[in-house]
Amino acid sequence: MELATRQFVRPEAHNHHETVYAGRLADWMTEAAMIGVTKLLGRNDHVVLAALREVRIKKPMTAGMILQFEYEAAKLGTTSIDIFVLVTDMLSGDCYATGNAVFVTVDDAGKKAPHGLSLQN
Repeated sequence: MELATRQFVRPEAHNHHETVYAGRLADWMTEAAMIGVTKLLGRNDHVVLAALREVRIKKPMTAGMILQFEYEAAKLGTTSIDIFVLVTDMLSGDCYATGNAVFVTVDDAGKKAPHGLSLQN
C-alpha cells in the first residue's frame, strides 16, 4: 500500500448524525484512487473513472480525525485499472473504510486504449 493523501475531517463534511457523509467519503476515495492511478501510469491525461464500487464504511468518522488514504493496484485488465483504497485513522491506524475505483485508459477520441501496465510494473 502506498500513501495517496490525508484528509482532516471538518464538521462541514458531516451528515445529520455528525459523522462523515458517505458522498464526501466517496469523493475523497475517488481523489485518492486518482492520485494512485496517476502515479502508476505516470500521467493522467487519458484516464477516466469508470466505477466506484464496494465502498464499505467500517466505523463512523468524526470531526477532528485525520484520515489517511492508501492505495494499491488490485487488478489490471487491458484497458482497466482497479485501485483498492484503504482509509485509516492516521494516529491509530484503525481501518475506517475500504473501496475500489476502476479507471479506464482512453485515446484522444475517448475510446478505450491499452495502458501497457502489468502488476510487476
